[in-house]
Amino acid sequence: MNTIYQDGREYDHLGMGQGAGDEIEFYFAQAGRGTSTLELACGTGRLTVSLAERGNRHQHSDWGKRGYGYTHGMAKYDYDIIILGGGSAGIVSGVMAGALGMRVLLIEKGKMGGECLNTGCVPSKALIHAARVAHTLRTAGECGLNSVPVSREDAAGVMAHVRATIKAVEGADATVKLLEDNGVEIRHGAAHFTNPHTLEMGGETLTGANFILATGSSPAPLDVPGLAEAGYLTNQTVFDLDAIPESLLVIGGGPNGVEMAQAFRRLGSHVTLVQNRERLLPRDDVALSSALAGILRREGIDIRFDARVTSVRVEDGRRVATVTQGDGDREVICDEILSTVGRVPNTGGLGLEAAGVKFDGKRVQTDAALRTTTSHIYAGGDLLGHDQFSHLAEYEAKLIVRNIVFPGTTRTDFHIDPWATFTDPEVAHLGLTEEEAKERGLAYEVYAQPFAQNDRAIVEGDAQGFVKILSSGLGGKILGVHILGPHAGELMHEWILAMQHGHSIRDVADLVHIYPTLSMASQHAAQRWYERKGQEPLAKAALGAYVKGIRPHQTALALGLAGAGLGLAWARRGNSRRDR
Repeated sequence: MNTIYQDGREYDHLGMGQGAGDEIEFYFAQAGRGTSTLELACGTGRLTVSLAERGNRHQHSDWGKRGYGYTHGMAKYDYDIIILGGGSAGIVSGVMAGALGMRVLLIEKGKMGGECLNTGCVPSKALIHAARVAHTLRTAGECGLNSVPVSREDAAGVMAHVRATIKAVEGADATVKLLEDNGVEIRHGAAHFTNPHTLEMGGETLTGANFILATGSSPAPLDVPGLAEAGYLTNQTVFDLDAIPESLLVIGGGPNGVEMAQAFRRLGSHVTLVQNRERLLPRDDVALSSALAGILRREGIDIRFDARVTSVRVEDGRRVATVTQGDGDREVICDEILSTVGRVPNTGGLGLEAAGVKFDGKRVQTDAALRTTTSHIYAGGDLLGHDQFSHLAEYEAKLIVRNIVFPGTTRTDFHIDPWATFTDPEVAHLGLTEEEAKERGLAYEVYAQPFAQNDRAIVEGDAQGFVKILSSGLGGKILGVHILGPHAGELMHEWILAMQHGHSIRDVADLVHIYPTLSMASQHAAQRWYERKGQEPLAKAALGAYVKGIRPHQTALALGLAGAGLGLAWARRGNSRRDR
């Protein structure tokens, strides 16, 4: 949107669209009577136009495109794209846009790499890996080796290892160099909109033809009496710990909650997990989340379902949390409390109102092309308020740049929407769960294969979990796939490819899989489709008729058909000769 000034004061807004060739077409909004001029403000410049032209359609050849970037003859924009946020979405969009020749500015007020590198994916997986090593040492006796007890004190160096891993990944990614090599300018600091095409940053004015909002999200504050005063950890602070706490209370049974609960338990903490629902991982398949809960409990995690923390106080240097479950209250004494509940988009101080971008308190409003309510401003990543995963942020960033740079519009498609929770065993999700299929009234069939029947899983002593497939129709359309098992996130990719490109469960069943691999569990689950279809009455009758009636005589039948074919060919040849 661009502003119209009527006799020197702001009057209305003007919608602009990209015109043919190198021209921008625009319309004037309705203006009041008795005025002689209008001023069109865009960026830092203004163009005075006589009101006699009001209501007409105009074309100005000096309002055009330069390369891929949009410029105005009266006030050229400083940048083709300005990106706010240097996390997953911001980095990917910056590299892609820069590689395409756009003039790009990326602004980050915190650490480059965003949540994923600094306080999310990378440090959590480093902690999970260390915890798995500790668990492997303790359970080495299961494969004939001497078990090695690992105490909480033995794990004292783990948190320093986690922080070192962040640095290692940062160096390997070389994000800043990658951006700069693609011509992206990087600035550090806070910026806010003053109008739809202008930012102010440290007293400097920056203008852009297009903007990408990728500022991410932060942990939502918890409204629990006494919690703030007692102090608690979030994903942004838990990796700053210098030692493994003796006891830990985890609030929340989503992906982050279960990952951290298991990791700290394996590193020696006494862990209590409080979940306000009846199961863990509410968005995953019920069968998988129930099986995972059993595994975590066997490892010694105290899980409280349908429970909530109602108050916290400090006594003798330790935190005392009151946990309400059913009609009763119980107290949990712990050294640290970790909240994994809820995220809020980082929109504070951006000046979205000045840009005409609507934010409803939970998400920045966008259309299917990820345009906000101001058409040249896009949003991606956690700002969208759903499925806050780095891989989806990357997908959204690529789509946004494609929509800015190239003709036409690409729309988001989240019907596949894969993710994984990196517990041990892992939980991977793709498409519909069985509960969602029922809610939609879909007819479906379930095919499953336990890892207890997978040779590789057995020899590695890691045979917990199963593959579960939902399919429909005679062709075996894949509706959803859910895996609880070793390396489930890695195993899911053949299913993502199959589902995205419209392949059936039969295609996966027929695909040659290397033996012995964990992926054969997916193949064997898919082969259940053939087994079940072969047992259906119509299929059994047809197969029986073939075996009893046709197969015993198939050699004679084949010879007879071949002879008839040869005879017909010779007859046609004779007719052809006579016709000559």
